[in-house]
Amino acid sequence: MHVNQVVEDHRFSTNRLSSTKQLVSFADGLFSVFDHAFDQASGRLSRLIGEQMFDIRTSLDEQHNIIANGLSGIQRQSPADCRILIACGDSLDLPMTPQWSLPVFNHLIIEAELASTQYRVHHYQERDFWQFFCLKSRRGVQLMRTPQSLPDWDSGSPLRNFLQWHLSDKSVGLVHAGVLGTDGRGALFFGPGKSGKSGTILAGILHGLQSLGDDYVLVKITDSVNAMPLFSTLKCDPVSLERLGINQGEPWAQETNWQGKKQFVFKDITTAEQPSRMKIDALCLPEVVFAKRTTIKPMDSKEAFLSLAPTGVAQIPGGRAQNFSFCAELTRSLPAYRISLGVDPVEITETLATFIAKLRS
Repeated sequence: MHVNQVVEDHRFSTNRLSSTKQLVSFADGLFSVFDHAFDQASGRLSRLIGEQMFDIRTSLDEQHNIIANGLSGIQRQSPADCRILIACGDSLDLPMTPQWSLPVFNHLIIEAELASTQYRVHHYQERDFWQFFCLKSRRGVQLMRTPQSLPDWDSGSPLRNFLQWHLSDKSVGLVHAGVLGTDGRGALFFGPGKSGKSGTILAGILHGLQSLGDDYVLVKITDSVNAMPLFSTLKCDPVSLERLGINQGEPWAQETNWQGKKQFVFKDITTAEQPSRMKIDALCLPEVVFAKRTTIKPMDSKEAFLSLAPTGVAQIPGGRAQNFSFCAELTRSLPAYRISLGVDPVEITETLATFIAKLRS
């Protein structure tokens, strides 16, 4: 059957959806035309992320740039483990972008109803932004009404939901945390907004520590715990940048993101490369207390879990129970520490470097 005939069949008779059954039907139709649309897209990106090969296609220049700048991973031409298409509705012979006709798109209810199907779906209702993923075929579609329909936070962690849906299992998961270390070993730094996580990571990068990022990393639990990078973006508020001595007159520091933070990438501030993997020896919860010196004290694993799990689970739709279980296993696997931060970035980094070195001894 020719693709145009497929697009006109009953599955696309309306773009107004109001039930999980209709979502599944729409996804069936969408993935029936996926290969044709994927081959038509002019922009191509390949990344090896978390030991899996992603082939990403889009004809949207802005999306191509966001993904090229924001995703970590090795650029390599190899057979794809996962294929992702980013497009606007009614382009590349795709259907029109659907509209959710009910007042609220209830993610929790829809996730529960989709759990037994091959599909995972995310919808940002304010902007008619959709992400569909097929677990069986390992294909994903990001479908938007216009190129400007992205959620505000997307450029900081592009394709995050697809990475979660494809990469996660009982022993692998996306964790809302940053990583600092030396010589391929380090610690996960986690915490809610304004806990000092990003500033701590940035201080470490500027003063010689290795990092996998400040926001999300991929963690694999086997006989040991290892982390791999997902994104090359970094974020920090202007006050912290000033305290770190960063020149905010640089071109990359001229605009703020939706959180009022400066958003940039590793290469803007360092010539050091992100390691492809680091062994993790501890979990660390930083706290901004403006102490004279940075101090580190053990914390209870339950307390660590309650600080680590909620933000990541809330931000990534689908598989929330599995995400909670993964965070619980992670906090059982590693010692946890509370870090009361000082005011001097050099002192903070030296204290952390000494602490990380002691963890491996």
